[in-house]
Amino acid sequence: MVSKFAENGDFDSSGFIYFLYFWRKPLLIITLLALLASIFFSSPLFITPKYKSTVILYPVATNSISKALMSQQSGIKEDVMGFGEEEQTEQMLQILSSNKIMDRIVSKFNLAEHYGIDQESKYKNTRLAREYDRNVSFRQTEYMAVKISVLDTDPQMAADIANSIAELLDSA
Repeated sequence: MVSKFAENGDFDSSGFIYFLYFWRKPLLIITLLALLASIFFSSPLFITPKYKSTVILYPVATNSISKALMSQQSGIKEDVMGFGEEEQTEQMLQILSSNKIMDRIVSKFNLAEHYGIDQESKYKNTRLAREYDRNVSFRQTEYMAVKISVLDTDPQMAADIANSIAELLDSA
């Protein structure tokens, strides 16, 4: 499309306005159809809503009282109440990713039934693990904490699972 300039050098937009006016009905119909389709496909009728529950845990540095007393005597400044370093965060992530935690959560909340997995299926454990991995995630935050995120169709179930994982980690 060649742009048209008026004699004084300004852009002439009358061609564009004519185009919009000429095609106003098809453009309006397409816009309305797109609006209706987006409303339908983003509604709870088409997509089951999931609720997210998060727990953030800060690892504690492993300091003993004797270590604190020794550091005071030797002149080394060490924060006794300090948070853990990256090593403790990595250890927490390893524990959270273990099958032991997953198995306890699956049995405590009967997640196989909750996720609708057939108990007679040959690959029930694989499907259960895959669904668990889709709905439960662990990651390290920028502040060296661990964020536990749980997605579920029931908001109370998501909160209970997230809190139970935190309790299991605390008892480990």
